[in-house]
Amino acid sequence: MLILVCVLLVPAPSHAQVLRVHASVSSDSIMIGDQVEFRIRVEAIEGVDFRLPRITDTLSAGIEVLTPASADTVSSQERVIVDHAYRITSFEAGMQHVPPQPVVYSFGQQTDTALSLPLYVSVYEPEVDTSAQIMPIKQPINTPVTLREALPWIGLGFAAWMVGSLVYALVWMYRQRKRDPEIFTYRPVEPAHVVAFRELDRLREEKLWEKGMVREFYTRLTGITRQYIERQYGIPAMERTTREILDAFRRSNPDDGILDEMLKELLELADLVKFAREDPLPVDNQTNLNNAYLFVQKTYPLFLAVNAGETPAGETAKEEEAHG
Repeated sequence: MLILVCVLLVPAPSHAQVLRVHASVSSDSIMIGDQVEFRIRVEAIEGVDFRLPRITDTLSAGIEVLTPASADTVSSQERVIVDHAYRITSFEAGMQHVPPQPVVYSFGQQTDTALSLPLYVSVYEPEVDTSAQIMPIKQPINTPVTLREALPWIGLGFAAWMVGSLVYALVWMYRQRKRDPEIFTYRPVEPAHVVAFRELDRLREEKLWEKGMVREFYTRLTGITRQYIERQYGIPAMERTTREILDAFRRSNPDDGILDEMLKELLELADLVKFAREDPLPVDNQTNLNNAYLFVQKTYPLFLAVNAGETPAGETAKEEEAHG
């Protein structure tokens, strides 16, 4: 390492040193294009104002400044030390000159400039054997792909997949609509009691118990009743046992014991038929069907809303059929 130091002595009654400038490079010889560190260090006593030289992109015609490497300032009661470092390089072979660096300072009434000593850096070119055979160009090195490099491609692939899926869905919907115009037509959800009455009417017309299909009759009857309770009261009746349904229904209708007994008789008899092979009389089958009509009739919200007034004509007819 070559370190050249310039010491400036400012005349004073005590002849003391008030400021010193050091300039150095980390190596005095480099291969062309290599990088070294250029450092300028200023030491001054307390009370001295000074300004370092402004170093931008070059130090001389043959030496380029790549980037500042570090900057440090240390202060004490007696001295101030400022140390700046720069990364430099050269692309010109030969002895390259680093000129003295000026530091302007003032102390009391005196203003002056201190200079560092000049530096020299030897820049060498690589030796080329012109007599040797020219070798082929080396292939690129196969390095593994990192996650950071792959993320943009992953994002692009995901976006392309989303766009492709959307286009496919739109094309599929267009073809389905063209094939069946009503497939995407909005159909309002029918009220629970309307569905229940329709299914009970269909079950009554089939008269399964008269054909000896008593078990199938009660399976259908309880299925209609459970589905109605699930939609009307939000009770998951299709997945619960008879006791669980009765307990949940009592909490929803604590003041109507008749409906509770009606539902209990229907569900418990259906369990006996399905699991204990009970064989009820035909009159019991008709009674349970009528009770299912009455249960829906007395619990759906429209009937409760007009309970204090007149019963709708259509529902009166349903009640007469259930008793008939």
